[in-house]
Amino acid sequence: MGRSTFEYGIKHPETEMIQLSIRPIFKDRNKLSPHYIPKKLPYREEQLRTLHSIYGAMIRNIESAYPRFIQIIGPTGSGKTCTAIRFGEQIMEYAEKEDVKLRHIYMNCKVDGATRYVLFRNLIRKVTSKISTRSLSPEEMIQQLIEYLRLENMFLLVTFDEIDYFVQINPKEHIIYDLTRVTEMSPGKPSPIIGEIFIARSLKWRERLDPRERSTLGLGIIEFPRYTGQQIRDILSNRIEEAFYPEAVSEEALDLISEITANPPVNGDIRVGLDLLYYAGNLAENRGSSRILPDHVRKVYSEIGPSITTEDIISLNMDERLILLALVRSLKLSGSAYVGLRDIYRSYKVVCEEFNTKPTEKFEEYLQDLIYRGLVDMKSLMEIGISGASVIDLEDFLNSLAERLRKETK
Repeated sequence: MGRSTFEYGIKHPETEMIQLSIRPIFKDRNKLSPHYIPKKLPYREEQLRTLHSIYGAMIRNIESAYPRFIQIIGPTGSGKTCTAIRFGEQIMEYAEKEDVKLRHIYMNCKVDGATRYVLFRNLIRKVTSKISTRSLSPEEMIQQLIEYLRLENMFLLVTFDEIDYFVQINPKEHIIYDLTRVTEMSPGKPSPIIGEIFIARSLKWRERLDPRERSTLGLGIIEFPRYTGQQIRDILSNRIEEAFYPEAVSEEALDLISEITANPPVNGDIRVGLDLLYYAGNLAENRGSSRILPDHVRKVYSEIGPSITTEDIISLNMDERLILLALVRSLKLSGSAYVGLRDIYRSYKVVCEEFNTKPTEKFEEYLQDLIYRGLVDMKSLMEIGISGASVIDLEDFLNSLAERLRKETK
């Protein structure tokens, strides 16, 4: 039997008086959010030093520096994104001390652009509102961006996260060629775009590039290995200090979460460990406990598929979330591991009515996107299912996530 959404974070009105008499567990739930980046990033100091050694030297000699292209490679939940964003903040601070006007822009290829045109348009929007992208081709957008940077005496470092996803869904859009030929757009002059950082899960994404792209991309690679069990425990301990009141998480619960996170099928994905802490904390509070105990962790882990995390859901647009919810409901109704495309669409229309939303005309396109992201399995049009999650409880999990997202956006 599945749990109620109440247990994992949606409170019922009649329980509010009970909650008032219980010592709170959470000090700051936002410290468990995938958007939160702690000041210290344990076990990623070496990667940060490498990035600083590359781009710091360029800033000290900015007028004659040529772009450096770096690939950050590592499995899901290994700290790639957090490290890149933290580095961006640090290198801008360093540049300011050196009297260099530098911007670091973070682009998530899943969120910021499903096509080359949209991605470049959003990149320009993040840099400035002074450039009109209307009627410009992607190549012209980059040219306009370079001209703007020169006029403003500004330099730019861009991180492209989930680049492997973009290349997979857009095999004919040679984005790497466009991005790495910035020096050719201003012959004889250093480019104001001093570097680009590409984040991917493995080097396999390079296999989809043509030889020209692989050549211009180069071999600047920084690897992010999986966290070990002890490293995971240390990272979670640091986050517990920020998110929970003292002694709110038992040592036994922390040991269990660390063990689950370090071993298959999670394989070191720290995002799963943070989600386990969050939902185990909700469960403990709503059951009247002042501490997170191993039983709370076991209950949450047994009923939430580790393949889908809060961060995965946050990266989806509303239509994709509703389609995923429709798929889950179709699977529950059928009682089988797979359902057909028509069944999902019928369920999707019902979900849209429930949420007072008009069904999107891009239903199949968004469903394909969920497949590319690894959240949905598709063997055929008649065999579509969920990747590695517990269907029985995923609907409640999605509802809990929706409630969490709603609170975070207030």
